[in-house]
Amino acid sequence: MNELKQRIRTYWNRRSRGFSAVRRQELASSDAAAWQNYIKGLLPQGRRLQILDVGTGPGFLAIILADLGHMVTAIDSSSGMIREAWGNADEYRADNIEFYVGDAQALPFAENSFDVIISRNLTWNLPDVAAAYADWYRMLKPGGLLLNFDSNYGPVRFDATAKETENIHHDLDTQLLLECETLKDALAISRECRPVWDLQRVRAIGFTDCAVTPDIREAVHTSDEMKYDSEAVFCLRARKSATGKAGTVSA
Repeated sequence: MNELKQRIRTYWNRRSRGFSAVRRQELASSDAAAWQNYIKGLLPQGRRLQILDVGTGPGFLAIILADLGHMVTAIDSSSGMIREAWGNADEYRADNIEFYVGDAQALPFAENSFDVIISRNLTWNLPDVAAAYADWYRMLKPGGLLLNFDSNYGPVRFDATAKETENIHHDLDTQLLLECETLKDALAISRECRPVWDLQRVRAIGFTDCAVTPDIREAVHTSDEMKYDSEAVFCLRARKSATGKAGTVSA
């Protein structure tokens, strides 16, 4: 698994500059406000929140959350992505964010540290998603909120969808595209039925008030200038139990 993690980090380091350019376009488009408004409607209101953005990439979610006045800690396993994130945050003068390189499945924060943990387009790319959910539960405050935005990429062939001119992978070179496909196929999560599997896992861990919106693209993808793939983007919402007690997670 350590070798697989290293390959994933290397892949995203190689993509960091180009991926950051896409996210800067997104920040400058109407999609930024659409994502911000959608997430704002799910967050606890009336107070400044301590938010952990896991798999921040070039910092898109961290920047729009900081713009709402929240304190954001943002993590990514790719040092290249974190360098890009710092640059993007400076450009948008988002000074209430701290960016760190870290492992999404084993983060160095104490129990009950965050009001909200949020992630976008990450869990499909993790070797052990169940371990990540369990660690995120540990770090949430009792009653804290988990928001995971992701897609069921397992059945998708990136080398086929990349031929679509409106696809985010359209400009990837053949070697990177092949590596992305190879890594995806090596991950256990690619063989699960998502987001049904995710909902079952978070409930088993001890999360409550668990729910999934199967596809939020209509709400958050409002710009005709942005390229996205054709897969549904689901939103998983769940709360840590008020007592903070975890359930029993079976294999």
